[in-house]
Amino acid sequence: MAGGFWRKYGVKNGVRVALTTHGRRIWLALRRTPKVNSLVNRWLINGAVYTMKTRPGALSTLGDYTSWESLRDRTWNRRYLRADPGLIVDGRPPVAAVAQLFARPDGHNIVSEKSTLLFPLFAQWFVDGFLRTDPTNPLKNTSTHDIDLSQLYGQTRAVTDMLRGDHGLLLTSDVDGHEFPPYYFRDGAVDERFERLELVSGDDPKTTEIEKITEELKPHLFALGIRRGNIHYGFVMMSTLFLREHNRVARLIGRQNPCFSSDQVFETTRNTMIVLLIKIVIEEYINHITPIKFPLFVEPGLGAQERWFRQNWMSTEFNLLYRWHSLIPTKVRVGGQRRPFSELQWDTRPVTTHGLAKLFDEASRQPCSTISLLNTDPFMLPIEAKSIEVGRAAKLASYNDYRHSCGYPRLRSFEDLSAKRDVRDALRACYGDDIDKVEFFPGLFAEDVRQNATLPPLMATMVAVDAFSQALTNPLLDPNLHTPDTFSRAGMDVIESTTSLSDIVKRNIDGESVDPFVSLARENWGDS
Repeated sequence: MAGGFWRKYGVKNGVRVALTTHGRRIWLALRRTPKVNSLVNRWLINGAVYTMKTRPGALSTLGDYTSWESLRDRTWNRRYLRADPGLIVDGRPPVAAVAQLFARPDGHNIVSEKSTLLFPLFAQWFVDGFLRTDPTNPLKNTSTHDIDLSQLYGQTRAVTDMLRGDHGLLLTSDVDGHEFPPYYFRDGAVDERFERLELVSGDDPKTTEIEKITEELKPHLFALGIRRGNIHYGFVMMSTLFLREHNRVARLIGRQNPCFSSDQVFETTRNTMIVLLIKIVIEEYINHITPIKFPLFVEPGLGAQERWFRQNWMSTEFNLLYRWHSLIPTKVRVGGQRRPFSELQWDTRPVTTHGLAKLFDEASRQPCSTISLLNTDPFMLPIEAKSIEVGRAAKLASYNDYRHSCGYPRLRSFEDLSAKRDVRDALRACYGDDIDKVEFFPGLFAEDVRQNATLPPLMATMVAVDAFSQALTNPLLDPNLHTPDTFSRAGMDVIESTTSLSDIVKRNIDGESVDPFVSLARENWGDS
């Protein structure tokens, strides 16, 4: 390998990357070998998590030092590193100048070689369930910190009760014989069932998003579990799919267990759906993100004896590194038409007009963009600016500091950071010649995406740390709970027989004319 590889990765991480991204036949043979597959799976996952310090963390955004409140008050974000005093000085480039590092020039959308549009649509829907910034204070959150399908069920019992129907089902609207979420409006006014269900922007505490939506779009908004659940058609498409699956599974459980009350059917179904989501996240989504050749899988009890098996607590760094706005193309194909994605905000009509089968198929047959600086559509640059402000408000350490904390060598020049000259030139224009001045958020997106991957190296490393340590600690994966008593036999069968989003889509599109291709990876993506 070239010397630049070892300068960027270091010996320990370099050896791990080299071993796990080559020798596909050997890794697949290990995956197919009973007992050995479990050992390898645990070794890879533990190795990823232990890259950074495990919870409990010493710091939160409550203050610059450890206190009892900083160890227990999860309304503040966790943080990994102390502030870097060298960054907190006058002379930092203006936020607007740093935001321009993300700007996509007209007609210069950098397309992903690996991923489809379904990848960012699923990613946003998934993480918005637990990464919830407090609109009144960017250092705080309104999150449950758990993967709990709050997109569907809400974050509180009160919201859940508003969205529930009879017999353990979720409320629905019928459109041409198909189930969709219930409409938020009825006869021009908010449906009285949902008067306490908020649709408030997470970005502006003084303005409700409902005030920004045209009268033409308002009647098509749905009652969903979290704020901003109607943000665009892709979000609603995902929520509709999981709503249908909830009701399908609830009917199965109800038929097989006639003695169950409506509450027991509902709760047993919710247990099943949460584990179903975690399984898809690990076995399809994470396996798509990583270039390693061993397909990872969910194993109940994995990690229970490890140091990282702790109560979930989302961090500011995790919140920021998941802002993958550059994945969204300037234009997308919806219902057979090319439309600017900016025009699809708060427009849920494509979901009922075209149906799930058509939309999943279209999203899976067109590429998304790739994660990079200079690749965010202009309409999302204000969100990038807010992200930079969040990093500064939290006094996050430098990009190089976070590389060091993950076992990577500190980079010495912009040539080590990116092979793209336009990215290097833009960084120098913003930060001068000192790479140590590059802030955490733009630095993450400046790195090149390595071959067969979807994310730059530092971002991928930090995603893995939190993804595994926060998903696999779910109590429903404890061996004492992962039983038919928790899910019912019908629920266990659903969990065991499901490995992909495609499985869920195919069983929830009866009567739709399209037999969809459903994939996070582009069609005919190679196995190199």
